[in-house]
Amino acid sequence: MLTTDKGSSHCHGASVTDQQLLQHLHPQAQSHPHPVRLQMHSTPTITATATPKPTPTIHMSTHSPACEKRLEAETPRRDLHELLLELLDMLLSCLVVAPCVIAYWRGTWELMGVYLFPRSLPLSAMASFLIGGLGHFLFTVTQNFFKEHVHPDRRRLTYYTVSRLYTAVFGIVCVNMWRGAWLLCDWLTSIDSLMIVSVVTAIALVFLVATRTLRNLGAAPYTVTMDHKSDYFEVDTMFKIPGFHQPGLYVLDTLFSVFVIGSLVVIAWRGVWGIFDLLLFPADRAKSAWGSLLIGYLTVFVTFLIHPLMRYVCRRISGIPKLIICDIYYLMTFFGAVNAWRGIWNLLDVYLYPDNRLLSFWLTHLVPFLLLAALKCSNSILVRGVFIDAEGVGADSVDIPINYVRLHFLRERRKKCANQTTSSSPPHYYLKPEHASIGRNAEKDKEAQSSLIEKPHPAVQIV
Repeated sequence: MLTTDKGSSHCHGASVTDQQLLQHLHPQAQSHPHPVRLQMHSTPTITATATPKPTPTIHMSTHSPACEKRLEAETPRRDLHELLLELLDMLLSCLVVAPCVIAYWRGTWELMGVYLFPRSLPLSAMASFLIGGLGHFLFTVTQNFFKEHVHPDRRRLTYYTVSRLYTAVFGIVCVNMWRGAWLLCDWLTSIDSLMIVSVVTAIALVFLVATRTLRNLGAAPYTVTMDHKSDYFEVDTMFKIPGFHQPGLYVLDTLFSVFVIGSLVVIAWRGVWGIFDLLLFPADRAKSAWGSLLIGYLTVFVTFLIHPLMRYVCRRISGIPKLIICDIYYLMTFFGAVNAWRGIWNLLDVYLYPDNRLLSFWLTHLVPFLLLAALKCSNSILVRGVFIDAEGVGADSVDIPINYVRLHFLRERRKKCANQTTSSSPPHYYLKPEHASIGRNAEKDKEAQSSLIEKPHPAVQIV
């Protein structure tokens, strides 16, 4: 649990941010049962009998008895504050971001069916697959170009124009990639046979487990991707091969990530979606949609509820047991995400202008994207990068990156600390070791993939 604590450490000669305080946190703080604080001394202690050599030190110390009593009295308020921030993040993800992402995908997907060879399903599927595959490949190999030439510190207006156009085009590419692979699978295999659908889905899941890429099955409401300049154009590949040093291997890595892993993920989603089409009120689309929505959000609630337990377990195990536990959790989030998407998607088909389908498609294509852009999380519509199962330090392997509200508060706290010469330390719930990953941008294997926090600056010497 997160706990706030208003300690009494001071910043002398430098502005110490939350990220830097996290880097200076003592390694043994993870097993410390009580809040700790950093004491920073800038002057030596001189007595009448000896003059010690001035040595800048940073050490850990427990609070004084009076301070401990004050902290104990504040504990209920701190727990409530933490719970409120987590609850707000969950509600924002489940009730705002996820419905907008799903609505955008539904509108874009259906518009492709209207305008892209509507009279020939195989030709439309092939066209979508080529647009999606080549588009993914292009955006992946040109990511360094965008990082180097498009930055708000140079031309702010150009950056915001190009970056939002990038997201809009990349979003269409992502939808086409999924639509093409999905429809090709429908065309090449049966969609009416439960046995065939189940076998194809099982094969896809087996390959994902074998390649340790089951983690890529996750989607909203388990991720909120921020429109942050530090990694706006970043697209991870499976083997993380640098493009400039090994261009041939980089191209192969990109092709494998896009066409193999990406297609396996689509096949798995299509299979579970199709199984519910066949089993859950197949004759009544409205009941089927409401049933999927209920199943999906109940699963989301359960996965959020057991998330602290999963983090606790993953911090204490490693190797094969950790991989098995993580894969089980990934499958649970996958099951919840598919049903949430299927429920919202079909409800929009049933209730949003069913007599004017074209208007319904355009509304769900434009309005959700504009709303997400206004919230600075339009990148949540993108499906990009490949992430490895159980990769990450400790609990990072099961991280759910929906830290929208919490990161906003952390950013405001950093600004406050930077503007004050002497200020109280930030709340300890930002300093707890299990939440250090919120401020860490070094690892890009998270499903959150983005945050509001700037990338760490060079270490500041504290004297």
